[in-house]
Amino acid sequence: MNKRALRRDKFKFPFELSEEQIAIKLGFYFGLLEEGLERSFELHPSDEAKTGADHEYEGILARYYLQAKAPVGLLGTQKVPIDKDREDAGLNTIRKFRADNDLCENPYSLCFPLRRPAKHAKVPEQLQHNLLYAMHDPSKRSYAMYVAPTTYEKEEYLRLLRDKSHREYLHDGPFWRSNNRRYLLNSTMLTEMFMNMPFLQAHICIVPHDMVQSHEHHYSYSVHANDVAFHSPAVLDDVSMNLSDFLARQSQFNSRAADEEPQSIEAVASDLKRSLPESVLSGIAPVENESRISWIKRVGVALKKEYGIDQYLLVKRK
Repeated sequence: MNKRALRRDKFKFPFELSEEQIAIKLGFYFGLLEEGLERSFELHPSDEAKTGADHEYEGILARYYLQAKAPVGLLGTQKVPIDKDREDAGLNTIRKFRADNDLCENPYSLCFPLRRPAKHAKVPEQLQHNLLYAMHDPSKRSYAMYVAPTTYEKEEYLRLLRDKSHREYLHDGPFWRSNNRRYLLNSTMLTEMFMNMPFLQAHICIVPHDMVQSHEHHYSYSVHANDVAFHSPAVLDDVSMNLSDFLARQSQFNSRAADEEPQSIEAVASDLKRSLPESVLSGIAPVENESRISWIKRVGVALKKEYGIDQYLLVKRK
């Protein structure tokens, strides 16, 4: 009996850091996206001070909407078999689906739930997942995704964070803003850095694939940042990549796009008004004499406060 109880309880291992802690660490690396560009480009996170007036900017080169997730590790069914009477219970349904569909679960798989609406949210019926889905539009240089580690072990995660093998060009590592030093990195060098950072390689990016009616769903994935599934059960293709690949591609794309006409502040504001539901926009009413860039920044503040979504704006100064 004790052995059976142990098997039931010991197949899942929650991550030992919070979503907020993960988001803070990822923010340092996203800050590098401006480094391969000219000095006229700036990356503004949603929690930064007031941006300024519209006349200071030519436009916005790219937008990023990130939801950091703290995964649960699931040992494979070969290591911890599922009791017959537990196949439809809890996270065992994910393990069974992955095993039945030959999705990688060695040495473990990982999963995370969609965000449940906060009890005291201004718009309690609005699901974070649907906001992310609405704001992902690469044709408008707007990227929305979940970002989650491919390990559930805090010790391993922090070891990767502190790995000095990729710091040839960044003498103070991922905390490169801490002493206000700036490093002139061309886009080719920056792309290579992103591709070879063990910490970034240990994260998956999953683009929301569809709207949902409830938060009661999970994404699951492998330690290789692939074999993604959505539960209610479906195997998904072409919705994921690891974070190092994504940032490397963005570095290359932004470098090529730097000489192009950026999206105007007005166009981005209009796109947000089309993409976000009225129930969310009503809480971000324009302020008298407020610039549009400041309104866009307040959208980011609201998304962070109400839904845990981090907005980053890559802007170009005049």
